[in-house]
Amino acid sequence: MASKDKTRKRLRMQFLPWGRLVAESLWKGSGRLLFYRAEATMKRMAVYVGNGRVLTRTANGFKLFVDARDVSIAPHLILDGVWEEHTEAVLRTLVRPGMTIVEIGANLGYFTLLMAQRAGSAGAVHAFECDPALAQLARDNLEVNGLSNVANLHEMAVSDREGSMRFFTAERHRGGGTLVGGLAQIPELTAAERREIEVRSITLDAFAATLSRPIDLIKIDAEGAEPAILHGGRDVFSRRAPLTVVMEFCPAFFTQAGSDPEARLAELEEWGFRLYRIDERKRKASPVTRSALLNVAYSELVLRRP
Repeated sequence: MASKDKTRKRLRMQFLPWGRLVAESLWKGSGRLLFYRAEATMKRMAVYVGNGRVLTRTANGFKLFVDARDVSIAPHLILDGVWEEHTEAVLRTLVRPGMTIVEIGANLGYFTLLMAQRAGSAGAVHAFECDPALAQLARDNLEVNGLSNVANLHEMAVSDREGSMRFFTAERHRGGGTLVGGLAQIPELTAAERREIEVRSITLDAFAATLSRPIDLIKIDAEGAEPAILHGGRDVFSRRAPLTVVMEFCPAFFTQAGSDPEARLAELEEWGFRLYRIDERKRKASPVTRSALLNVAYSELVLRRP
């Protein structure tokens, strides 16, 4: 007679927003144990909540408000639940409990949430986003995920001077806002969708002087403003102390912003940083040379100074 020790029988299935809950029975010896097994499904859930917003849930479990009009980032978050998986994978290896983190260019707060969760209550994330609409999304996303106690959202730009600056929003491509006038990004993002606004600005050095703890990690996604950020944070970047920087590097953006990309990389190396490039396929950072970075259109860099 066949043993019933590991005989399972599916009884019923209940679908949930994030997947499904399957009730099964397991014969164990002479008795039957009823248990529930969670199964992930490819089905995603998103709800239009009004005022141009969609509420969805990311693959890593965060509730997220996104701009329903956006055609650059929102579709990926709504349907796939992820954005730049290679960057997320590397950040998971870099961010540790108790870290002090500065994020420049938080957008709607996708990476802000991840870093705040991993830094924990003993850490702090200072996120900067100068686009008012995106800043409000980021604030709300921190609040609904219970992470406002770890991350602070600063509605201002980080650049090479304090005061106010012109910022050019991108109404349909919400990841394309920039401080660099006339920046050529993608063909679909035209001048017609740009709107010029005035935003407050601060330098990284000035902000760092207000902190009681040294910065452990800086994430920069600033669409061409990277040279100005580096210039305004020379004290932070040149200080001989451990520091990790995760930064987008596009040589053409540096050139359009009036900066020499090779000179900036050389400067970073002079400040003691080792250069790494995130491999999108392998989802890890590998050592890279300055010349290799200058010969590709775009890289996600990890700069490490032990």
